[in-house]
Amino acid sequence: MSRQPSATACFSFDNMGEAADIGAGRLDGPRPSGADPSLAVGYPKLFDLLERRRIRASFFVEGWNGENHPEAVREIVRRGHELGMHGWLHEPWAELEPAREVVLARRATEALERAAGARPVGFRAPGGARSAATEEILLDLGYAYDASLGEGSSPGRLSAGLAQVPFVWAGVDGAYYLRPDPPEPAEVRDLWLAALRKTADEGGLFLLIGHAFLTGVEDARLDALDAVMEAASRDTRIEVHTVGEVASALPVPATSPPTHTAHP
Repeated sequence: MSRQPSATACFSFDNMGEAADIGAGRLDGPRPSGADPSLAVGYPKLFDLLERRRIRASFFVEGWNGENHPEAVREIVRRGHELGMHGWLHEPWAELEPAREVVLARRATEALERAAGARPVGFRAPGGARSAATEEILLDLGYAYDASLGEGSSPGRLSAGLAQVPFVWAGVDGAYYLRPDPPEPAEVRDLWLAALRKTADEGGLFLLIGHAFLTGVEDARLDALDAVMEAASRDTRIEVHTVGEVASALPVPATSPPTHTAHP
């Protein structure tokens, strides 16, 4: 009997609270306590879904939340999920000057660590695209992996040796629900289920990115996500892992990467 190809599913979530709206200039500061729907509704519902399905997920949140919503950041780790960094205020990361990128990456990392009591292990660039300096900055800060856009969807290593677990836009809820005329959640569910089945048949990585303010606040969208989680959990050909677990399983480079000098 031939051996089934190895298939992995990851469930991850980006953004928290008002950070992206503040970074984009749509808000001047935090909403009153309990008024942000992603925190009041979206995150609790996502946590409940993950607990029901017994899935550990990876959450990439802006460092600003470490100072303004420390209890929400702490809850991610308390529930056993993986904490990642997603910029400071969801800046267009690929457009940053290297010195500014260093400052924001350090500030975000330290704020999240103070809030959670655990250092973030991975990074996903806001908007998906990192800069030419990002890998070195992440290595200097002790990050284990980058989860930004890549060429295709196969995990690997960047030029200096940092693990990368990329995503594709077809696996992002915002690619559907942020359209002027968004499709019904059942349509998104069926597209994701078809992609999951293909991964199970052929091997490889199936990675979803959700957002509390998009999927977490609407029951029909949560049901669509739940159907995909259930299918991934029940298919014996698929292993469900965090993004960091996928990164840690990558082969170590045969030669040591170059020595990294801390940025000023």
